[in-house]
Amino acid sequence: MDIAEIEKRNAELNKFLESISDEELSERNKKEAVKTEADFIALRDALAIGECSLCGYPITQFSEKKPCLHWLLKTKGFKKRHFPLLFEKYCFHRMEAYLRWVANADVPLKNINDLVEEKTSSKKIELTIRYKNLEWSFSCSESDYRGHKDKHEGKIPHYHFQMKIDDRVVINYGGFHIPFNDEDFFGFSISEGKISKLAYKHIHGAGMQELLDNFSPDELLDQMIRAENYDDAQLHTSTLVEAAPGTTISGTDIANLYKEHKETGVPMARLIRKLPNVKATSVISPGPGVPDLAKRTPSRRKGDKQAHS
Repeated sequence: MDIAEIEKRNAELNKFLESISDEELSERNKKEAVKTEADFIALRDALAIGECSLCGYPITQFSEKKPCLHWLLKTKGFKKRHFPLLFEKYCFHRMEAYLRWVANADVPLKNINDLVEEKTSSKKIELTIRYKNLEWSFSCSESDYRGHKDKHEGKIPHYHFQMKIDDRVVINYGGFHIPFNDEDFFGFSISEGKISKLAYKHIHGAGMQELLDNFSPDELLDQMIRAENYDDAQLHTSTLVEAAPGTTISGTDIANLYKEHKETGVPMARLIRKLPNVKATSVISPGPGVPDLAKRTPSRRKGDKQAHS
């Protein structure tokens, strides 16, 4: 679908939506929310017993005649050569949403790295999703999205996909130029705000970006508790404490706060607020439990969120 066709379709849809009252749209949204909730619970419960809520078969079931997204859950028999059977049936948005749901059925939010500040600026899509010992990553540069007109492969708008099992790449980014379809372009139109009365938002598929978008640094600090295992921590905090001019910070007070931290699990970044006459600046960044973005070109993690008290 070319740009002119997309714009024409968007205009027609906007005109149609304008003819629908806000009350009717709200009612439709409520029904869709109920269905989405039920679908997520069905997926989560099915996974717990080793079944697929999409096709109804065990997640170990593999048949080339019945492509299903549960193949990406390390189904025995699924090979790289079978992957086209999936992306020919399922568009990018459906595949991404499924894997987001799978990740959040295990541990909410932290298994999905869609952090804007970690994303390469030239990328339209860049995220990594983890589930147990599996990792899936999507990548699409602006030039991928436009299509490489001067190259043999990738002439049409496309994205790239990578899959790892136990940190071993089984489908590499360069293996396929996966074309977007009409459903994808519709999804992009919504996410880019081109459809006036529709919004694209992950709910059960929310990742780390939604966490940071919806909670202020102080709200995050207020909700934090110490991770039992630091390697599983969703967030990392470091705090700089400055005494007010003409005052000092008691080592005994710090020792008492650290003891309370060990006993209660309340982060030092929050306990430090108890000290009088101090200025505390806490830096919040993704913890070691959040997967690194699997980039097509190496890049260092960046971006912190700060809380001041």
